[in-house]
Amino acid sequence: MVFSNEQDSGTARIYEAKGKSYQFLEPLEAVDGYPLTAYGIKDERSAGRCSAALGTSDTETIGVAAEQSEANIGKKDPCDVAREAAIRVLATIRGGN
Repeated sequence: MVFSNEQDSGTARIYEAKGKSYQFLEPLEAVDGYPLTAYGIKDERSAGRCSAALGTSDTETIGVAAEQSEANIGKKDPCDVAREAAIRVLATIRGGN
């Protein structure tokens, strides 16, 4: 999902919503130099869910959402799972399938 293609939006749109639309906002380790931010209406990691925004440019952000099965909740941080998905998405975009 691309959040916005307005000039100079990128992950700045996510940070602008902190405390408004999103109560949960946490920077994650960048993916190949691109900023990655976990966000949500609330922190749902304990339920095995994490949404993250990967800023691919100043004008484009790709959303990645991870939802773990009940068997995997608590075994791994779902935001780590979202980061792994973001790594794969970026590789696919670059043609590295």
